[in-house]
Amino acid sequence: MRASIGVALLMILGCLQAMPMPSGDKSSRRFFAIRLAAKGFLALLLFASYATTLRAQTIQIKLVNGKTGRLITDRSLLTVWVGAVPSSGSLTIPTDKHGIALLRLTHNDSEINVPDCEGYEAENADYQKLANEKPKASKQEWAEFNKKYKYCHNFEVKNPIARYADTISVRTLPGDVSWKTGLGGRGSIPYVPCWPSANTWGNTTDFSTKDVLQQGIVTANTCGSATVSPNPGQLILFVRLPSNRELWDFMN
Repeated sequence: MRASIGVALLMILGCLQAMPMPSGDKSSRRFFAIRLAAKGFLALLLFASYATTLRAQTIQIKLVNGKTGRLITDRSLLTVWVGAVPSSGSLTIPTDKHGIALLRLTHNDSEINVPDCEGYEAENADYQKLANEKPKASKQEWAEFNKKYKYCHNFEVKNPIARYADTISVRTLPGDVSWKTGLGGRGSIPYVPCWPSANTWGNTTDFSTKDVLQQGIVTANTCGSATVSPNPGQLILFVRLPSNRELWDFMN
């Protein structure tokens, strides 16, 4: 959309440039002043459009109970990838007291506050290189490897600002409801997703960043009849508590 605005502004600028100048000193000076002012105004609009592109854009990720339609305000942890999986590091984003996990995306390197990881593929390549190195890799080399990838998996951050990517991937097992199931000491029990493409434990679902920012996205709800209308910048996920059978399968 910003690109379309920029093209339209450039077309207007071209029309102003092509307009014939009227005869007469006063008319000519007045026309020149108007055209100069219009050029300045259009330049400001172009600059503002460019600045908006660089500025971090905020996405709100919400969990909604698929059976009741109510927003889940209990603290949850969402595993999110900005960019293709496994080509990017994962972030663990906690929800706030309102049940919202905030994610900001930017093109400005100076705003990024999360590790700029190359993902599992790059890490595995570096690992294989060290593991098969002849002579044997030194302790210093392994220490540098561990330091490089230390925060690339489930890096927990409250208000992450990550590099913009075309997709956002969310683990289809968001949240932690172990305290609700009485199994708090036996592992982390996740919510179960209600959308069809997320029907197995551990899967991830990709969402278009552009679609989320421009009109918002809400997943399908196979757990009940509840519906929600998202606003631009919102990603709403329908989830539910696991059944006893699902708890048994998960723990075993």
